[in-house]
Amino acid sequence: MPVHTAEWLISSDIVEEVAFRIDIPGGDQGRWIVSFLPPEFRLTEAQALTCLELAEMVLLALESPVGTLELELARIRATELELSLDDLMWLLATRSSTLREDSAPETSGSSSQA
Repeated sequence: MPVHTAEWLISSDIVEEVAFRIDIPGGDQGRWIVSFLPPEFRLTEAQALTCLELAEMVLLALESPVGTLELELARIRATELELSLDDLMWLLATRSSTLREDSAPETSGSSSQA
């Protein structure tokens, strides 16, 4: 899967989601925030990487059938984040619809009626 890791950022070629490392002084320094999770989720780098990999798995599953083994693997990986796979999919769907709304071109409110 084309997930890219850098010192401060984890990104993907497949999904628009990212993870950022927190580097401000404090108890969460060195922890990671993932774009589709609520900001109070402060994760390890491994957990952030799992998030991006699961986001890719979910998106790819929408395009082609997923076998039982892949689905079970996704469920196991989601529990590493203390989330169910269903919760993770809802969070991704909510984020995806928000991204689409934000990028939709504005339409003029004028329409002609007879």
